[in-house]
Amino acid sequence: MMDENKYQQRIQWVVVIGSALLLIVLFGAWIIEGLNKEWRVHQRAFEELHRDKTESTERERADLIERGITQVELESFSRVDRCISCHHGLEDPTMADAPQPHRAHSGTFLTDHPVQEYGCTICHGGQGRALTRTAAHGQLVDTHWPYPLLDPPYIQSSCGKCHLAIFNHRGSDESLGMDGMEVFHRGKAIFSREGCLGCHQARGVGGILGPDLTEQGEKTKHEYSFRNIGGEQTVSNWLKEHFKDPEMVSPGSQMLKISLEENELEALATFVMGLAKPDIPFDYFSMATLNEFKGIRDPMEGKEGYGYLCSACHGKSGEGKSYEAYKTGVPAIGNRDFVRLASEEYIRFTLEKGRSLRQMGSWTEQISGLKSHELDSISSFLKRKAERPVPEITGSRLGNREQGKIVYAQHCRTCHGENGKGGVAVGLNQQGLLSRADNEYILNTVLKGRGNTAMSGWYHLEDEKLMDLVSHIRSWATTSPSDQPLVLPEADLEEGALKFHYLCSRCHGEFGEGETGPAIINRDFLEVASDRFLFETIAEGREHTAMFGWSSHVYNQEKLDRQDLTNIIGYMRKSASRPLTYVYAGSNPGNHESGADIYQQRCAECHGAVGEGIKAPALNNQEFLSAASNGYLLGTITLGRRGSAMPSWGYGQEEYPELSGGERQDLVAYIRSWQRIRIKY
Repeated sequence: MMDENKYQQRIQWVVVIGSALLLIVLFGAWIIEGLNKEWRVHQRAFEELHRDKTESTERERADLIERGITQVELESFSRVDRCISCHHGLEDPTMADAPQPHRAHSGTFLTDHPVQEYGCTICHGGQGRALTRTAAHGQLVDTHWPYPLLDPPYIQSSCGKCHLAIFNHRGSDESLGMDGMEVFHRGKAIFSREGCLGCHQARGVGGILGPDLTEQGEKTKHEYSFRNIGGEQTVSNWLKEHFKDPEMVSPGSQMLKISLEENELEALATFVMGLAKPDIPFDYFSMATLNEFKGIRDPMEGKEGYGYLCSACHGKSGEGKSYEAYKTGVPAIGNRDFVRLASEEYIRFTLEKGRSLRQMGSWTEQISGLKSHELDSISSFLKRKAERPVPEITGSRLGNREQGKIVYAQHCRTCHGENGKGGVAVGLNQQGLLSRADNEYILNTVLKGRGNTAMSGWYHLEDEKLMDLVSHIRSWATTSPSDQPLVLPEADLEEGALKFHYLCSRCHGEFGEGETGPAIINRDFLEVASDRFLFETIAEGREHTAMFGWSSHVYNQEKLDRQDLTNIIGYMRKSASRPLTYVYAGSNPGNHESGADIYQQRCAECHGAVGEGIKAPALNNQEFLSAASNGYLLGTITLGRRGSAMPSWGYGQEEYPELSGGERQDLVAYIRSWQRIRIKY
């Protein structure tokens, strides 16, 4: 019995001691987890700091400072933010120089974005419900929170989510006036300057070679592979490393390296991170941003359009990339010889259809989101690189005919023949031409050339040489053209169309593109040819050519009266004003069998045995052949491309002999024989 009592007493003491220890543990836990909670510690520190700064009473501090867990419930954003449990001084101006987490928010952001309406994480990132620094910031490598706190300058990317208008380049975007977005706007300028939309789409506009950047901006860090990334495992660091060396970060990537300074890399990464469309009500977006999400944006035209869409591949000045630097090469569309020869239709068609088996994709609206007028404007911008003011011709500026003879021999002889007698191009030493073509006609033709023909523009020649050349050509004339305007009656376009197709198209082509005769429904030609020039040429013809006059009975042909001639002229001008739906190949009398031999000897090494492209562009590409007229091919072979590996075969060089006009035409015929498809706009 005695032993049993002792045993019960021991049990009782164990229970008492255990209970006491449990109470101590619970009390300690209450102290640690209650009084010493991280947010409580910060709140007490804030109260002391506030007392020191304001010298307020205990009651005043109790009224001003909310104790306990404080949170903002944001139903519009489907989130709850408890950040102000620790950051009590956010809206207190007396805390401007206080240490974190008590410091007042910098700038005037809270004026337009009050905490009670926006919270904190919508801009700063982080885990809003968390109550410890580590969990709230979500920045540790092993944390699974997908939206870690954004450090400067990357926090500026959050501004873009609501305020960014990507395509705004006219200064109407409200965000342009917001302080604190300097890095973001620098990134936007770099994004435009580097031509990122040439390969990537954003908000439904751009190329399709790379991933959509809108989706890229919406990715969390867990959607990136950091296997090849050194340093921080953050989205911003991944983007910077990817910009510097895409192939290293993403094996197999076709993206070109971007050479930028560190601060520029930061700015571009900040901008790309800001491309996301957050899941928030439309009320929070700026009007410009909201319009872009709805497909309403500023047009990308001319120089701005080229910068956004083309410069990444073709270069900021159109310098392109050589085959040594880039596997398939990138054409130098700013090259002087290209611009001299390529018509707007050639450029426009290439933008519209792209190039199969090359990285030049189609820029039709269905694919790129670009409007037709934007493609027109970019084409015009590229062609306008060849524009310059036309020198004024006066009696004192007719030039030196002897010097003009030298200019002619250097630049014109290879196509127009010795002394202007003609060759692969029309003879200039024709009285039927010179008696009707005034000096302005000759000068404008030399200066601007003729689109879709082999006649390139010579805009790069000095005014003095141009005047000398005009004087030399004029010296062949025996009579001067009339300077009196010719007044014609109103044209009947339907009758003009019938007459043209019945009488003119047999030589000049069904669409006036040129066959055995020159291209006469040509915008560049009709801009410089006066009504008198056309009327007299049709009526009287050209001596020593197949062009006879239609004002008299010749070879039993129909005799045309004044109204008939007027109708034809009206039809020609109306037809030339309409946009082309197809780039017609035009005339070329070459022999493709002879051209095949010349091609293998002179061209196959670079362009490939069957024109597939090795160290030079592919010539058997169907989109290329549909865009390039025979005149363009002949002109390119003749001129070559200065600054590239393409030599001139019309003027000759030490390593490359001058090919005769017939040989060049044979080459054109052989290249044209590869065309299997006629692609229209």
